[in-house]
Amino acid sequence: MNANYEKTLGCLIGAAAGDAMGAATEVRTQRQIKQLFGGWVTTFQKPPADTFGRCNEAGMCTDDFIQARYILEAMLAHDKKASAEAMKAAFQRWIDYPFYANFTGPTTRAAMKAIFNDNRASLQGELEGEKQSVQIINGGNAAATNGSAMKIWPAAVLHPDNIEAAIQCALDIARFTHPNWLAMSGAAAMAAAVSEALSASASAESIIAAGIYGADKGLMLAEQQGAAEIAGPSVGRRIELAVAIGRRHRHWETAIVELNDIIGTGLHVSEAVPVAFGLFACCPSQPVDAIISAVNIGNDTDTVATMVGAIAGAYHGAAAFPADYLATLDRMNHFSLETLARSITA
Repeated sequence: MNANYEKTLGCLIGAAAGDAMGAATEVRTQRQIKQLFGGWVTTFQKPPADTFGRCNEAGMCTDDFIQARYILEAMLAHDKKASAEAMKAAFQRWIDYPFYANFTGPTTRAAMKAIFNDNRASLQGELEGEKQSVQIINGGNAAATNGSAMKIWPAAVLHPDNIEAAIQCALDIARFTHPNWLAMSGAAAMAAAVSEALSASASAESIIAAGIYGADKGLMLAEQQGAAEIAGPSVGRRIELAVAIGRRHRHWETAIVELNDIIGTGLHVSEAVPVAFGLFACCPSQPVDAIISAVNIGNDTDTVATMVGAIAGAYHGAAAFPADYLATLDRMNHFSLETLARSITA
């Protein structure tokens, strides 16, 4: 089997499995997850009625994977480039998605309103400053969200083992919905890490180093390319901190406590992206454990698990996951991830 295909399919399975599994635990704390499910969540579960994914059945994906899939398919139809036309085509599909209101976060919703004049309410709260009569500087610093990075693996699978190209592609994708320094830095970090993970010579250390490099390079390029300045912690420095925390734990059950307490797992890009690297650093040789750790860490679990799954899946390949992952994801989402992987690597 072609090694590039195997790694690409692993990235797709890992990202989709993390998203679908994390949809059941999203928003809850670690204690609430264990109380509701009678222990840690390690399989596909139907999301409960009091969370965003309540419209889903067990094994169904949310915006974290579906937006990325739409972006990838649009790029494949537009010479593999993240052009304005490709991005508009991808997000036209997204705003037509039946459960758009359940899953669309505040920054993406603002972009959809500006680009498509889409004024539907979201179930994820009002935009910061939406009712203000004045324009708050930096948009109230509310737009540095993780939606830029959750959907960015297409930049990597179309540029495997080519970190510089993956970073620039990530910035082109992120700019459509998240045109600010920090969100674009987080996107570049993820794209660089996954691109490196797709290399035949990748190691856990080289993947993490690529992510830190991507965060810093993405920040510099975002500024140079005219993205909006915005206040918030450095994604690169927080990745370094999260990795140090993850590496000092022998098991993810203790790692998720400290990572949650110190780094956080929320909507801000400087929480969700670094914590994904911290979990990967804790479980570099166990891709299933890496995903399960993200599913149970609490708060924005589907986003964190999607990102961890993309990295770990690209590194280890499809064979590292139980066979029922692919079968369940294809059946419940009407996917053919193998066909998609073949179209990427053709």
